[in-house]
Amino acid sequence: MFNLIPWKRKSKGDDVALATRPSDPLTRFRDEVDALFDRFSRDAPDFDPFWKGWPAATGEGPLAAWGFEVDDRENEMVVRAEAPGFEPDDFDVQVIGNSLVLRAEHKQESRKKNGFSYRYGSFHRVVPLPEGVEADRIDARYRRGVLEVSVPKGERARGKRIPVKMS
Repeated sequence: MFNLIPWKRKSKGDDVALATRPSDPLTRFRDEVDALFDRFSRDAPDFDPFWKGWPAATGEGPLAAWGFEVDDRENEMVVRAEAPGFEPDDFDVQVIGNSLVLRAEHKQESRKKNGFSYRYGSFHRVVPLPEGVEADRIDARYRRGVLEVSVPKGERARGKRIPVKMS
């Protein structure tokens, strides 16, 4: 079992550290690269003002930057997702098993005087659904950059309220 430790113990007479790492060149190189990345991430410039409005480029991802909420009501679930820049035809809304899958993708290409201009956007989110939703009555609407999906609940999905009594 002690052969699994990637370093050797020092002799009993040393009262410094319990274990030291070997100083082979590969280990030193790995330690230097780790230190380099630590310094870079700590001292990296703040690009937020430059990238403002580009959620995918800030490292947060489009879902963290754009709003997404699930409102679980008594008779239905309402899913709202901010997805600006899309058209209603760009969306693919499906129920797969017990999941609501929201996807959107659009590609735009235009030729300019000095070359081509490309624009690409995508959106993907999966929402777990309770058993018993009425999948054939799901309604999806897109207006002003917000996709709203209404998922009606059946009797099984509504649940039952249990009163709490004093003991």
